Amino acid sequence: MAPELTADNLPLGDLRFYDNYVPALAAGDWKITVKHTLGDIPTGDLGATQRVVVSAPQFAMDSTAILNRQPPAASTGQYGKVLPHIVLNDALLPWERTLKADSGRPPWLALLVLTDDEITGGTTSPTRTQTTTVGAFRAPDPAVLKPDVTPEGDVNDTDPCAFVQIPATHFPQIVPRLEELRFLAHCRQSHIADKAEQGLETNGLFSAVVANRFPATPTGDHPGARKSIVHLVSLEGLEPWLIDKPNFGGHTSVALVSLASWTFETTADPRHDFRALMKNLVRQEYDGTTYTPGNLWLRLPRPASATAASTPAAKEAERRLNEGFVPLTYRLRTGEQTLAWYRGPCAPVRTPSPPVFGRTPFATADAALVYHSAFGVFDASLATAWQTGRSLALADRAFGQALHDFRRRAHQLTDRLLQQLHSPSFTADRITELTVGQRIQDAFLSQLTTSRLTAMTTPVAPRPPDDTATPTGAVRQPAAPPPDPVAAIDAFLAAPEAQQLIGTETKDHLTPVADWLARLQLLYPVPFRLLVPDQRMLARETLRFFHLDDNWIRALTDGALSIGVHSARDTRLSRTIGGVIQVATQRAAQALRAQRTGIDQPTPAPVTGNQVSGLLLRSAAVSGWPNLAVRATLKGQSGHLPVLRMDRLDDDTLLCLFQGTPDEVELAEPQEGFRFGVDDDDQLPMRRPTAQPGSPLGTQLATSLPLLPDSLRPGGLRVLDVTAAVRRVRESLTAAGSPVPDFGPADFALQMVKAPEAIQFTSQAS
Repeated sequence: MAPELTADNLPLGDLRFYDNYVPALAAGDWKITVKHTLGDIPTGDLGATQRVVVSAPQFAMDSTAILNRQPPAASTGQYGKVLPHIVLNDALLPWERTLKADSGRPPWLALLVLTDDEITGGTTSPTRTQTTTVGAFRAPDPAVLKPDVTPEGDVNDTDPCAFVQIPATHFPQIVPRLEELRFLAHCRQSHIADKAEQGLETNGLFSAVVANRFPATPTGDHPGARKSIVHLVSLEGLEPWLIDKPNFGGHTSVALVSLASWTFETTADPRHDFRALMKNLVRQEYDGTTYTPGNLWLRLPRPASATAASTPAAKEAERRLNEGFVPLTYRLRTGEQTLAWYRGPCAPVRTPSPPVFGRTPFATADAALVYHSAFGVFDASLATAWQTGRSLALADRAFGQALHDFRRRAHQLTDRLLQQLHSPSFTADRITELTVGQRIQDAFLSQLTTSRLTAMTTPVAPRPPDDTATPTGAVRQPAAPPPDPVAAIDAFLAAPEAQQLIGTETKDHLTPVADWLARLQLLYPVPFRLLVPDQRMLARETLRFFHLDDNWIRALTDGALSIGVHSARDTRLSRTIGGVIQVATQRAAQALRAQRTGIDQPTPAPVTGNQVSGLLLRSAAVSGWPNLAVRATLKGQSGHLPVLRMDRLDDDTLLCLFQGTPDEVELAEPQEGFRFGVDDDDQLPMRRPTAQPGSPLGTQLATSLPLLPDSLRPGGLRVLDVTAAVRRVRESLTAAGSPVPDFGPADFALQMVKAPEAIQFTSQAS
């Protein structure tokens, strides 16, 4: 049975390899039979049978099962030294089906690298894939060899099926041998705390299937980019032909079920791979001689022909542009059209944060609209934030109901607590002793001890006359009510102890409100055009850093909390306990990513305050490396800054929000997507296969193995002879003093993986 593997003790950036992850029960149709016997008592056929289907992809696979492809689909780069591979979200998938093998549990999947002239048919598809139904695919064809596969019980003949057809002459030259398959698939494990939210398994386990062929490269006869076609195929039912010299009989081609496919191009031009994409980001701030870190802030780029501002108006405009504002058309209620400045929540400068407690919220959008009389220009930033928050809140019925329930509960508590406080038994400094769950009779009964009951039944001696006593027949007047009830409520709610008490007693009603506001403050429902109001601020292949403007966020929150305000009483409540709501929202925001991903970030760096910063990356690196790792750190501190949000907003756009302001930010290839292959000299750098004192596992050894061309199959197709490569790697490790007796797929993967590439950006203030 597959053991439970967790990534709890796996540091960010590290990677573990496993030979495989075999499920407890393989996919297929199963029968469970239970029989009963009762000693010597004849019971006949006493029992039951239950048929079950263990489902797994067989003739088709959902595209969401694919986490990463290397090289990326439709990309161009220097891939001639790389073995393509695919990373799957399901760590069990390559071993969920069984092949008929003499020993072990080889994967039923293989990754084939092909060229156009090695594929038959499918000319209308970029990957030369042909589509049909399961029934039509299984129909006999005297010219085409098809796998001998029995569909599972949940597969119908009318289900769609894709396949690729390879000439029989090419099949044995390209397809892996049965005994090689186990070394071309393995299981990887990494921590997912530095990844964008993609519904990943919390244990960080992935499976990888590696091709056995290096892509074709430009040559003298073919100087341009060379196209490669990659197919993830099923080898189920083709075991007899996975040998050196298979007998195809009268078949001239072989049809293989294709579960996934993509294309890429290999070129000698180094400008299209991960390193080139990262260098392009650096070139935005470095021209070869001078660094200009300001170019990486989220704001409109300064024109090359711009001159120094000379007039007050020009200086004001320059200041606004440097601070991330953009000029937009603004239409007044009177119909006139003018100019207004706007800046979204992502600012290139750090703005002073408003106080958490004691702040008066904006009651309307007009209240948040700023007019600069000196220049006759509006600033609509906060007004836009307020209206956005209100619109989003009005569109969510569940939030409106939750906010109404919270306010009603808060009003009830305020009335009851204030009534207790006005009792002669309490003074203003005893707010913490107030309680909403205790009735008057409960408080009275709790005071009736035995000694007090005895004292109550003992006769009391007559009191001497008192001239100051109340005359007989006079009525004692109750305590006068406070002169101003509104002022009394305001004073009561302004007390920190009262706010804390209300926050505690309304926790069940406050939680759904705070959870919704946490998503709002982390910008989940906010339209992208409000984050980046001008596309020039985030052009293609750009990286931009920013601070989250807390004033914009609070105006956004004010707008959301403005719905359902029916009276001045509601307004006072919102004003006085706004801090309680904000504190609960901040806590919910800090816990939101852990709830969405299912894991906590390991060893977070110590962060003080609630300052939030972030980055926006729009690049082919996001689409080509969907699991791109982003790590933010503080100088001199261990651990990483907590990630509040990491999301792909589009195929090529990534948004990251950090709690705190990092000194360093690293963008790295995802460790579970590390590439396989050799270096530029066809050498394989050897790594230590076991940990030793002072030399951790994976440490590079002094020797390298010249893997190519001696480990290629004959024929010039750049197909790796996996058996020969495994033997030579084992011999090289033994010669280096690091023998591996039971050399397996994980050991082979450790040696074949190429060093990951990463780039680090350091704050100019560090």
